[in-house]
Amino acid sequence: MKNMITNANKLFADYESDHIVMIYPHMYQKTYFYNNLLDIYKRLIDLFNINNTEYTVVTKNKFDYMKLKLDKIHSSKNTIEYECDDIWIRDYFPKIYIDNNNKKLINYDFNSYGYKYSYTKEVKLKNMFEYQFVDAYLDDIVLEGGNLEFSSEGVILTNMNSILKNNKSNNNQYFIDKLLKAKNKLEVSELFIFDVPEIIGDDTNGHIDNLVRFIDSNTILYFASKDASYQNYQLACKLEEQIENIMNKSKIIKNAIPIYHDKNDELVVNNKIYPYSKLNFIATKNMFIFPCLEKNKNSIELQIKSLPINAPLYTVKCEAALLENGGLHCLTANI
Repeated sequence: MKNMITNANKLFADYESDHIVMIYPHMYQKTYFYNNLLDIYKRLIDLFNINNTEYTVVTKNKFDYMKLKLDKIHSSKNTIEYECDDIWIRDYFPKIYIDNNNKKLINYDFNSYGYKYSYTKEVKLKNMFEYQFVDAYLDDIVLEGGNLEFSSEGVILTNMNSILKNNKSNNNQYFIDKLLKAKNKLEVSELFIFDVPEIIGDDTNGHIDNLVRFIDSNTILYFASKDASYQNYQLACKLEEQIENIMNKSKIIKNAIPIYHDKNDELVVNNKIYPYSKLNFIATKNMFIFPCLEKNKNSIELQIKSLPINAPLYTVKCEAALLENGGLHCLTANI
């Protein structure tokens, strides 16, 4: 599964990828939303096929993926037999760096968001892929792929709130120093560390992929709100202040586009608030897939039409993923 790339050394951004990996959700077969979760997988795979995007499904056994009822997925090149504890591959699969034209993995520790869930099988998944590792001095700290956002022109974005909570530490400076050391080792141009709380209901303690995302090498989208009655309004205001600060400092990021959220973007079931964010989208070089709810599908489709994205845009209803506190981006890893 190794690919040759044209640029000799750089960060590998989602929007450059043409291959997605997902974990078959066998561990949720007894939940009431299991069939709805499978519908998300089926819809995503349909879109991958339509848009010439490769995909791999990691399954506990070869019979599970047949339930998706898709001919192409029966091919061995589209499956890996391995059992994971959970489906959130975005977080436990390492991010990718292009080193001398080869994809290599940036290794770091994973503890399932501060030991919230089982994770022993997840940390070994990376060994199923034929990638070497690049030494970025991050092996001894807990990070997750969902809290590292890359631009192909050399910008890393992350959120300190998540790093501190998931490492069970209050030592900001230690982690800043580690990230700066990694930045220098990888010859990255810019590192920006946000410090905002998580959106309500977010298990990850504030992953950046719910807050700020690249859509190309110098354009970011960010979580925003004008609705003071919205549950994450104060967070959005705090984030916007930090976006303004970063835009004043960055020599690479040229455009920052707000993605507005309001009361219609809340998913509340049995008095529990789930962590829905429009920023938790899937990006590849062939398409972008935004998460929507049944009730906001029309409004988000209108909103994304105005974005400067030169690729097909889609929405996929994500309620079943949210009921397990994740989203579309969390379900997938770009390789």
